Amino acid sequence: MQTLTWLISGGFAKGYRTQILGIATALSTIALWAAGDMTLAELISSLPLALGGLGLAALGAKVDNAKTPKPARAK
Repeated sequence: MQTLTWLISGGFAKGYRTQILGIATALSTIALWAAGDMTLAELISSLPLALGGLGLAALGAKVDNAKTPKPARAK
């Protein structure tokens, strides 16, 4: 069960989840248009979504590596 959770949550891609999500978002938008499920007007209206995904991937934004500060110990 732990392995399944690790696989579904993207544990194998630790540190790269944002880039993978950005690329997947951009590719799915373009693929929907290429397959004929989306008109050109819908593609143009979805371009901010695709370009935003590519921007996340290109900038290498990492939101899952944030570290929380440890509380100070009382003496």
